[in-house]
Amino acid sequence: MVDIMARIGCTGKILPIMLAAILVSGLLSPIASITTAQIQRDINLTIMLEKVRSAVVLIVTIVKAAIIWEDFIPQLREVGLDPVVEVSATGFGSGFFVSSDGYIITNGHVINDFQSELDKVRPLLLNFIEKYLEARIKRTGQQPSQEEVRQLFMDIIRAYLTNKLKIQDYTVDVRVGAGRVVSGFANIGKFYTARIAYSSPFEKEDLALLKIEIKNAPSIRVAQENIARVGERVWALGYPGVVTFHQLLSEETLLEPTITEGTVSGYRTKTAGVSVLQSDVTVTHGNSGGPVVNSNGIVVAVTSFGSADPSESGREVPGFNFFVPASYVYDIIRRFSVNNVESETIKFYEEGLRLFYQKQYRAAIERFQIVKNLYPGFPFIDDYITDAQKAILRGEEAPQFPIDTTMIAIIAVGAAAGGGAGYMFLRRRKEVVGRTKEQQGQWQYGQQWGYQQPQQPQQQPSPAQTPWQSPGPQQPPRLPPGYKFCINCGKIIPEDSAKCPYCNADQ
Repeated sequence: MVDIMARIGCTGKILPIMLAAILVSGLLSPIASITTAQIQRDINLTIMLEKVRSAVVLIVTIVKAAIIWEDFIPQLREVGLDPVVEVSATGFGSGFFVSSDGYIITNGHVINDFQSELDKVRPLLLNFIEKYLEARIKRTGQQPSQEEVRQLFMDIIRAYLTNKLKIQDYTVDVRVGAGRVVSGFANIGKFYTARIAYSSPFEKEDLALLKIEIKNAPSIRVAQENIARVGERVWALGYPGVVTFHQLLSEETLLEPTITEGTVSGYRTKTAGVSVLQSDVTVTHGNSGGPVVNSNGIVVAVTSFGSADPSESGREVPGFNFFVPASYVYDIIRRFSVNNVESETIKFYEEGLRLFYQKQYRAAIERFQIVKNLYPGFPFIDDYITDAQKAILRGEEAPQFPIDTTMIAIIAVGAAAGGGAGYMFLRRRKEVVGRTKEQQGQWQYGQQWGYQQPQQPQQQPSPAQTPWQSPGPQQPPRLPPGYKFCINCGKIIPEDSAKCPYCNADQ
């Protein structure tokens, strides 16, 4: 009986520590760890896609020419048109920055580059027919039949192929909608004018390198080799026409890139001997030229073309799409000595996003403001600044020393140790009560007068040494090249500013 009670007593002494161990293991349970890890993965994915979509641009191509069809001049005169008909066609696609100084990758066919001369001028021939039929309807009031339109199209194609129809003054004007474009297509003149540095036709690599005059553009990296593997998840970004021209969507959101997800199916070869990547990621007209990225935000391919029903319907078949592999893209980047790195703008943007999702809103706003200073038209940045300001007003800013599971575990162990000591002290007090006065005096004498090592004051670690301190608000934002701090309000401003644009103080 005494032996049993002794065992129970021994167990009782370590009970608080056992409870602490259970508490710690519960706090760090696999379920909690999985949940936390999943949340972090979701945040990382969001940040990656936000970075990539900021680099995506809208490409608008305007092709113009003059058509002279001598055999058709009488018909033109009947409807009041001149013998020389000015024609034009406008197409659009997607692209993305590969350098901070304005180099952009897109498709060759987005800027109307085809190996077939007929494919190049086909949109212009269609515009000729449209202008003629509009003038005839206006003059006669009669609508043409479908058969008549089809026959007219066949006639104009035949005239072009037999050199009876001439095309003069052919020009290609490429415009780029970069940054926060909210003005819509009506103000296309406000887009950047692009220079075509290189282009390969649709039938071959189907790539083009454009250049616009810009600084600190948000550029993303392109893989140097074909690193995408079968079964790997990928994301395509661009401006599909079904969204860009949706009648129920506002202009403010029309020109924001669409993101779709899919899986790599493998690599195939075009008839010209060029490799293409196949994937089921959803893309359609308008996505052409947009980036396809992996989970690290690295460009692994460029959207090129889809599949059509081989029957007479020719309808688009979803889920079987093809992309230009990264190796072809990087070869162009290397040949033209393009500095393909993740731009400083993107890096500051990522810092701000991470602080934002850590609820360090003031520090996030500082990073976002740097991004705006570097690139005033940076897309989506104002939305994040507004959301951060609202969160601060709601009192949702995270504490300066956020408590994580590691801290809780340390506190729990400390509490357990303290609880064990308290239990032992109370037990000792009970033992003392049962002693004689002489025994108590002896015991107290030993405790009261026995030599004790003087306790050293506990040294508190400095803020930089505190292992659980949040680094966000303690680290001042890095100062980008060409910028300085205002001597009055402390905000980051361009280095050559004579006055602060925020507080108007002389520098």
